[in-house]
Amino acid sequence: MLFRSGKLKGTVRFYGCPAEEGGSGKVFMARAGLFKDCDAALHWHPASENSAGDRTTLARIAVKFQFQGRSAHAAGAPEKGRSALDAVEVTNFAAELLREHTPDYTRIHHVITSGGKAPNVVPEFAEVYYYVRNPSREVVRDVWERVENAAKGAALGTGTTVDWEITGGVYDLLPNEALGRVAHANLAAVGGVTYDAAEREFAAAIGRTLLGKAPAPEIAALVPAFNPNPPRDGAGSTDVGDVSWNVPTVGIRTATWAPGTPGHSWQAVACGGTSMGLKGMTVAAKAMAGTMIDLFSDPSALAAARRELETRRGPNFRYEAVIGDRTPPDRKSTRLNSSHIPLS
Repeated sequence: MLFRSGKLKGTVRFYGCPAEEGGSGKVFMARAGLFKDCDAALHWHPASENSAGDRTTLARIAVKFQFQGRSAHAAGAPEKGRSALDAVEVTNFAAELLREHTPDYTRIHHVITSGGKAPNVVPEFAEVYYYVRNPSREVVRDVWERVENAAKGAALGTGTTVDWEITGGVYDLLPNEALGRVAHANLAAVGGVTYDAAEREFAAAIGRTLLGKAPAPEIAALVPAFNPNPPRDGAGSTDVGDVSWNVPTVGIRTATWAPGTPGHSWQAVACGGTSMGLKGMTVAAKAMAGTMIDLFSDPSALAAARRELETRRGPNFRYEAVIGDRTPPDRKSTRLNSSHIPLS
């Protein structure tokens, strides 16, 4: 959208960004160069408190291991079977032992997405879904290769075969202090969320399901002071990370959930569609609009943000997506059977 207002003129581009979590939607967009001509990128995320400016996140690789064995009657002819589920369980056991020998802040998660249909039938197919995370992309690559080798060994030991697909992969998020200060000033000017009596009652009910007691709803109205040096302890992962290494990026979080509510919970979902959620969204919209006006008004702020980005990522940085050349999930995907994943 091209706009002109008084002395301000410029372009505001809105991206709908699907599949943030497992699908790494913004990674495909960044890889395609959709952010290369942007001066800055702004994003917003629901939360239980208000804040502006990004913290670091964990780089991540997501992979599905698929084992193929041979079916047989588990009681009548077990010697004829080769259990794909056994291979999954061996992989998982090896990954559990691996945890002790990985660098600090490494996270390895898995869930069995297919393990057979009936206990009296040796499963001929099984699948396990893994995340590997760390603040460092280089560590993620190393740990991922070791998990991959565990899967290969599990297949060899159980007489099965294994294939795998990289379903997603993201960079760690690169904070930008220059943009963070602009966004924080606007969030502070807008202020947080004030609950009415009904909303306070609902927040208290939500709080009791989490903590056994109602949290202080006043938290939703607070905007903490800006922290120019946030600790490297962001525990989650986001595909905004890839955007932040390509263009100066800043995020805003506003209270759309009852104070104390964790993400990825039914309590967050319950709050999101209420007036509490709408109020938090409105705060975010106003703060982002003010931030954009300030950036259009002051080219020096954008210049400072660009200098900071180039300094933080270093002179020899070259963006290479963790997902490699994999096609987006809504198209025919290319199965990757290689441990050589480009991680700069």
